Amino acid sequence: MLSERGRGLAFSLLGAVCSAAYLFPYKRAAQFAPADVLAFALLVVAAVLSLGAAWVERRPVPVAPVAPVAPVAAEPPVPAVPPRLLWAPALLLAVLTITGNYCGAQAVARLDPAINSVLLRTEVVFVGVLGALLLREPVTRRLAVGGLTALAGLCVMRWPLSLEAASSGVPWALGAAASFGSMQVITRRVIHRILPAGVNMLRLWIAVGLLGCVPHLLERALAAGPRFWISVAGAACFGPFAGRLCIMYSLRGLRAAESALLLLLAPVFAFTIGFVGWGTVPSGRELAGGALMLIGIALPQLGALAWL
Repeated sequence: MLSERGRGLAFSLLGAVCSAAYLFPYKRAAQFAPADVLAFALLVVAAVLSLGAAWVERRPVPVAPVAPVAPVAAEPPVPAVPPRLLWAPALLLAVLTITGNYCGAQAVARLDPAINSVLLRTEVVFVGVLGALLLREPVTRRLAVGGLTALAGLCVMRWPLSLEAASSGVPWALGAAASFGSMQVITRRVIHRILPAGVNMLRLWIAVGLLGCVPHLLERALAAGPRFWISVAGAACFGPFAGRLCIMYSLRGLRAAESALLLLLAPVFAFTIGFVGWGTVPSGRELAGGALMLIGIALPQLGALAWL
């Protein structure tokens, strides 16, 4: 039986795998529609999928009888969660979902993919700062050194970074990173008092409802064609649905900054998936950067390093 921390590590690693897998159908879907339509369609599919997860979470867990001869009481229903503990965080997360996706779409249009990926991963910095301010989670030396080492590895992996005409896109990329980082901190603050799948479902449907008010967005999404929606379905399953849900559950056993740091494994998993599925071989620079990232991610877990 895994401890709470062990389950947190497992969910965080699974979230990193989902974040990597989602990139492949997402890239294909982007060939058929612009960014705003793609973001809306992703959230629509993820919201539909979230209905099943929320229903499963609410079902009572059957318990085997302790003594066959003794009468077995009926399993009590899942305790009701106060509505404010579902709607309040869900509304905040929905707004941050929209701002994060909007800022991300603007950044993609303005920045080279390499520098965009590095800037988006600064999410770990925002999580560390916000976690210290709002959650009183201390930023230890191991965590700080590990985060900086992992970001350095990501820069090596994505080198050279083209800075030409990047100034207009940098604020958008940092805005996306801040939005997604804030989502983790807010989730960590309330995670022990909410039903994660229920809040995730409300978050997605609120975001869909708000984006559905944008003129002609729904029409454009429906007109995008079946190949677009097939690719979107794969991306939504791994990204805003399963990936975000795993991140939420990981925060029951991990600090927000720890979970964000482990999510930096996503590029490493992406290279592995590309190699196994498509035979793409990482370059020496990518392998070196990936190794440096793994060292940075491992540092906070190595309690034996007393000098840190």
